[in-house]
Amino acid sequence: MNKLFNRNKMLMILFGIIVLILLIGFSMGDRDSTTKAEQFTADATAGTQTVIGAPLNFVSSIFSTISKSFGAIEENEKLKAKLDMLPQMEADIERLEAENEELREALDVSSKREYDTTAARVISRSPDQWLNSFTIDKGEKDGLTEGMAVMTTEGLIGTVRRANGGSSYIEMLTTSVSQNNLSVEIMHDDTPVYGNVSRYDNERNLLVVENIKNRSGLEKGDEVFTSGLVGDFPEGLIIGTVVEVENDEYGLSQNAYVQLKSNVDDIDTVFVLKRSPESTED
Repeated sequence: MNKLFNRNKMLMILFGIIVLILLIGFSMGDRDSTTKAEQFTADATAGTQTVIGAPLNFVSSIFSTISKSFGAIEENEKLKAKLDMLPQMEADIERLEAENEELREALDVSSKREYDTTAARVISRSPDQWLNSFTIDKGEKDGLTEGMAVMTTEGLIGTVRRANGGSSYIEMLTTSVSQNNLSVEIMHDDTPVYGNVSRYDNERNLLVVENIKNRSGLEKGDEVFTSGLVGDFPEGLIIGTVVEVENDEYGLSQNAYVQLKSNVDDIDTVFVLKRSPESTED
């Protein structure tokens, strides 16, 4: 019984192989049309591929969309970070442009002087001594010594009171020490009028120049310079501009109130006149 079953099985397999060979040979022949069986097989295969491919394509589309979404989120985060930094970048650019302009002005002013200058940056300024002093990043190794005049691009601001190896302590004109023996020359109609700085009016933010002769004719707008006659400063350094003139309390002389050219609240870059007080006597 088993032999008969095995023989029938073998015959069915052989018959199937023969039919398959015939179908392959038939399909490979030159024909102008396909058979119903081929059409059915092709249509069934295409339908099956469509049915199976549709959900696969859908799932693939979902994953592709999710991947693009994550990429877009990451890109948006990077763009937001750049946008957040934009104000800081603009501020840095403005600050650098302002510093470059200030340095160009300093070089232009120093090139017109008959003495060498050293540019320096303010590195320290104490809030409780805001109108008295500050520290710069140049010192003895840069040729600075006590008594040298210190200027901004606008005008005289102070003097080197103490020079260290790589830094210097600058005393401003607004302090009582710097005001001592500061003789000034006020130009009125090309005529010099002399006086001495006595104090700094903190309420009005003005230098007070005393001992000016009566009937000097000084007016608002007259410019004030160092005289070089006494004190540590060379002659001809611009200090400020007269904003008011009045008689002293005894009526024997006049006082002039002077607005400093330099902005005492905004000092960043200065340059030191490398000319000792003794050289003013030459």
